[in-house]
Amino acid sequence: MILIVEDDQLFRRALATYLVSRGFRTRVVATAEEALENAEWPKVDLVLIDYFLPGMNGVELARTIRARNINHPRLVLMSGYLPPSVFDEAKAASIEAVLHKPYDMDTLDEKLQTLCEEGGAYGQAT
Repeated sequence: MILIVEDDQLFRRALATYLVSRGFRTRVVATAEEALENAEWPKVDLVLIDYFLPGMNGVELARTIRARNINHPRLVLMSGYLPPSVFDEAKAASIEAVLHKPYDMDTLDEKLQTLCEEGGAYGQAT
């Protein structure tokens, strides 16, 4: 399953709809705190995390996921703008990829395909 942590409701819904159309199971939440409290972590294989979230930002969420040893999902950070220092923080938080918004669906497909080949189907329906 792919967990989408995105505060922009329209983008969150559009991304989930697209991923479902591609055969992935998804769960969507609006905040990092909601993700930590309500995600079905044993089922989460991949987390798409917006960097600019209310409260805890995306890198802080990634660090918390790793510190809690939650199922060790793959982590991808999404943002339209990231200060250069965030890339080092993302790497230290075991974030495996960064997607720059707006990205096209071909870019998303390529990144998901790479991650799937490296470590499983990420809840893709069969």
